Amino acid sequence: MRRPVLFSGMVCFLFLSGCLGSVFNEEIETTLSIEVSEDRITIETVYEQGERVSSTTGTIEFDFSGSTSDVSIQMFGLTSDDGRSLSVDASKEKTISLDFEHHGMYSVELFAIDSSGTNVTSTKTIIVEQIITWTEEGTGNPQSLFFEANPGNNGTSPSYFMLNSTVSNPTSLLELNGRDVDVEWSVFNVDGQCLGHREIIENGDSVSWNTLHFSPIEMHEVELTIHEGQDQVDVEHRVELRYTQ
Repeated sequence: MRRPVLFSGMVCFLFLSGCLGSVFNEEIETTLSIEVSEDRITIETVYEQGERVSSTTGTIEFDFSGSTSDVSIQMFGLTSDDGRSLSVDASKEKTISLDFEHHGMYSVELFAIDSSGTNVTSTKTIIVEQIITWTEEGTGNPQSLFFEANPGNNGTSPSYFMLNSTVSNPTSLLELNGRDVDVEWSVFNVDGQCLGHREIIENGDSVSWNTLHFSPIEMHEVELTIHEGQDQVDVEHRVELRYTQ
């Protein structure tokens, strides 16, 4: 009578051992799912009368709330290729905001770390473009506009920049015989002058010069020179630093 009992106990032991083994050998799955508020933004810098009056900062939000795991997720974080790293306690926060003050094509690595120590990663590309506006009114000696073409992460240079510039030769109410103005635009980079244009602007008229330059690097200068017919002019520059993938 004892043999059946002993046999039954052995079957139960083997069954439990098999159950425990299947639990410990089960593979843990952690999935990283991220919503990005935008992947391309524009920042703007404004100059008035040759002085910088404002400069915007672009913000990107990364939402990790769609991420899942068979165990608990302990940390969400990111590392940007400009050297910044941010992380949050996943039990308390699901989003991370990253500010950008400089143009560039940024690579951002996003990650989640679960309670087993598993690190799951994903990479997003964020493009930050820049617009620079410059105005001077009633100037007989226009100042130069300087702008930096190197990106904030020292990575890929802008694909190109566009320059849209308008110079106006306004008529004064006290001026009986207005004068024409001979003006010249020059754009300089580290190798010297790379772009240029010259126009005669009649009294009361305005002239626009639109141009672009590919793969700019380092510092650039937009210089406006009045050659003849010295007069006061109004100047409007608009520089756009653009990236294409």
